[in-house]
Amino acid sequence: MSDKAMVVVSDDAGVKEPLLLKDGENVDDRETTDDLPDWLPDGWIMESFRTDDGTINQYYTSPISDYTFTSKAEVLEYLFSGVDERIQESKECAEMTLQKTHEWLPKGWVMEIRVGGQNRDKMYKFYVLPRNGVRLLSKEDVLLYLKQAKISMCDTNGQCDSSSNDNIIAKVELHPNGLPSGWVKELVFRKTKEGSVRRDPYYTDPTRGYTFRTLKLALGYLESGKVPKRAFTQKTSVHDIYSFEKCADLHDSLRSRLAVNMKRHCKRTGPLLPENSSGIDYDGDTDSSRHGHNASTEWNIVSAMG
Repeated sequence: MSDKAMVVVSDDAGVKEPLLLKDGENVDDRETTDDLPDWLPDGWIMESFRTDDGTINQYYTSPISDYTFTSKAEVLEYLFSGVDERIQESKECAEMTLQKTHEWLPKGWVMEIRVGGQNRDKMYKFYVLPRNGVRLLSKEDVLLYLKQAKISMCDTNGQCDSSSNDNIIAKVELHPNGLPSGWVKELVFRKTKEGSVRRDPYYTDPTRGYTFRTLKLALGYLESGKVPKRAFTQKTSVHDIYSFEKCADLHDSLRSRLAVNMKRHCKRTGPLLPENSSGIDYDGDTDSSRHGHNASTEWNIVSAMG
């Protein structure tokens, strides 16, 4: 079946390459938008495909999320959910986050945080390209590699060993797959009493500062706007912790990762974030537990839809 497509774009969508309507005829997407339905917002793309039997199938695509729908009802339900607004907020917040200060770092690179110093009281930042194992220490080294494919030595004057995985405490992705600009994925490394290493992912929303333990929870929050029970806020944001260059004093919130994790993993039965909480540390302890708030604390978190 060889469908031919006609693309009509509303006023704010910009320029798009024209697609073939039929053999020998082009449709310029900058033509009049009279064919667009009145209910379709500016910027959305409407595509009409005519099949061999003459049936016309229409598709509507959001310019912000690239989600595509096949009916008016689906589009209106999506617009009512506010997903585009939340994604747009995330993109705008990226201007003030790690993405802004590291806009020179291409997608696919990961920031690797290691402990160093004579007393293990320093943290070092390395830039790693996982697909080939390249590890570099500075912005200048990364730019040199991108330009000349030259790999510089990670010289820390013997203060930080980069040859093993024993001193890694975090890996940070600035462009996690499936999430809008501004979101950060943090992979936290902790040693267990059995001698193994736990790797716990955290996904942080740049707009409201919520952190989620799984990608599924993060996507559910984006799609529904509802904060799941297991979401929490960190006392210090990932943007503040990892904004240093090369080396800095080990952040207080990261020290617990150096000790063996003696806690057993247990299923929580209640929400984590009290209404007036200023945050939760990386171990998941609430402010109320540290300051002795009683059981009458009012909770203000609702479950995600679905």
